[in-house]
Amino acid sequence: MEQQRRTAHNGWYHETQSSQQEPRSFELGAQLVQDRFLLGLDQDIAPSLRQNLQQYSGLFAASRAAYNTLFADDILLSRSCTLSLYDRLSSALTVAQVTGIQVLCSHYAARLAPLDSPDASRESNIRQTHITQFSRLLATQPTSITADMLHQLENVGLSTKDIVTFIQLIGFVSYQARVLAVINAARGKPAAVLPGFPEPENTEQRGFSLQMLQWTSRLTEINLQQATHQQLDALDLSAPNARSSSFYRLLIQDERLLEEYSAIFSHIMRGENGETGLVQELAATTTSRLNGCLYCTGIHARAYLELGGDKQQITRLFDEKNGERYATIGSNVLLNNVAILTRTPQRFDAKSLNTLIASGYDDTQSFKILLTSALFSWANRLIQTLGNVHPVAK
Repeated sequence: MEQQRRTAHNGWYHETQSSQQEPRSFELGAQLVQDRFLLGLDQDIAPSLRQNLQQYSGLFAASRAAYNTLFADDILLSRSCTLSLYDRLSSALTVAQVTGIQVLCSHYAARLAPLDSPDASRESNIRQTHITQFSRLLATQPTSITADMLHQLENVGLSTKDIVTFIQLIGFVSYQARVLAVINAARGKPAAVLPGFPEPENTEQRGFSLQMLQWTSRLTEINLQQATHQQLDALDLSAPNARSSSFYRLLIQDERLLEEYSAIFSHIMRGENGETGLVQELAATTTSRLNGCLYCTGIHARAYLELGGDKQQITRLFDEKNGERYATIGSNVLLNNVAILTRTPQRFDAKSLNTLIASGYDDTQSFKILLTSALFSWANRLIQTLGNVHPVAK
């Protein structure tokens, strides 16, 4: 599949949106907006909700830092870093289009439009095709990615560091899209939907349980004896046991992104207790179940139960035949809204947010639920794509 792209400074066109119609216009200021994470959507929110959002200033600062690390205007390319700004923005646009969030598509298209496209050589076309197809597949259904697909990325010239950065990028834009959907809902606005992609199919993943699982990397980890001081510092700031974790030893291939990912994770999952902690863990469990992530589902189901959660909720979610159906059309308002945000973020709107608040969750709990779900749309993609899981040996 050869890349198709039209040069247009007042509209965008990408191979995942083939059409005979005129390209859509850019959202006004999509390229020049100062806050490239929230894209200005937080500027016209009701005072009460704005005050609630202010407690997440640290989270949004870390999210902007992650954006700036991924999409810096001056990316220095090398043997281990071959993902150009064009590669990154093109992939981000593909992910944005899968989520259907129109303002996000406009933003990444606006930044992509002035850049020179890669050369038209056969090798370049093959590389771009792999990158685009992989981006779309991982954004659509995380369980579809196999170890062989990662090795195909290596075969078209991506280094291990490139692949780690690439998966982080797809996860980040998946997270950004869902945060924007929540912010748009808080503005009282209807969902801004970009048509083109059907609702993703249910995951075919099986084997959800409370059993302890071990995660091992599919790619080469950093040898701690050869790690730089910056990489070791990033590990130590990420988690208490990061040096012994296969996951973190892989992610320090791109230590700056690991630092920002860890900061974002910490801002959202701050070890809340009581009802807020309970609903956060249920949101993390439900999102991970819908994305087919065995590892994250088990961890956060156990945390939910340790906080006094309803075991029947977990049993129904783990059910292989009806687990997804229970999450998407069950009577639980939390599960319903998490399911919408996880599977079809473009359909999450003010009505969705209001149902959470009307069902008894206060503003703080509602935002915690939704930001947790957005975060795990990123975390699940890292866990599922970059490693394998197996039962912990007794």
